[in-house]
Amino acid sequence: MADILVAEDYPATRNMLRSLLRSAGHSPRFACNGEEALRQFEQKCPDLLLLDVMMPRKSGYEVLSEIRRANATLPVILLTAKGDKSDVVLGLGLGSDDYVAKPFDGEELLARIAAVLRRGKKPDAAATEAAEEKPSGRDAGDFAFASFRVETSRLRMVDARGRAKKLFINEYKLLRHFASHPHEVVSREELLKVLWADEQYFGTTHAIDQAIFRLRAKLGADATHIEAVYRVGYRYVP
Repeated sequence: MADILVAEDYPATRNMLRSLLRSAGHSPRFACNGEEALRQFEQKCPDLLLLDVMMPRKSGYEVLSEIRRANATLPVILLTAKGDKSDVVLGLGLGSDDYVAKPFDGEELLARIAAVLRRGKKPDAAATEAAEEKPSGRDAGDFAFASFRVETSRLRMVDARGRAKKLFINEYKLLRHFASHPHEVVSREELLKVLWADEQYFGTTHAIDQAIFRLRAKLGADATHIEAVYRVGYRYVP
């Protein structure tokens, strides 16, 4: 199935993850500290990284920061005993795809791994998928989002100065849905269906918050056009 690098310093957790991942058909390999995780990453890039936050020598945040400078698309799930919102925001800001708080349920972790692996497509594969999903009729072609022009066929958004930013398929889907429903409050549950309509997704709606967080970072100053609606979801205000 997948080559999964697990960076975890606690032996009991490593043993549990070894059994769990092998039972699902994955091929896990292990690092017991941050420096070893980076060495293994440099020797062979895995399909996915399970990264403990609190590790000796280098923390999970330090490892993630260094990896993201070399590889922007490697799927990463943080394993953390911390539940503080600031820790979650820091991990998402550094580029993690998901996070799981300890102690975690094995079946849920496997489901999250499967979902992140499905979402972790290379940009060219995402572009192909977007082309296949290109809207028809009056929604076909490019559209405006805040000060950007979103180019459907090229899967990118272009600012007023002509500078382009590549989009992943889920970012494109969010922009397209928001642009088609201006001023409407869209629930997280509805957005889950927008992003994974054809997949069985076992995760929680915090995956939507992560996707919005990354999209806002890409939008820069225009991020304010996506408003959070407390306990419900989000709204696009052109």
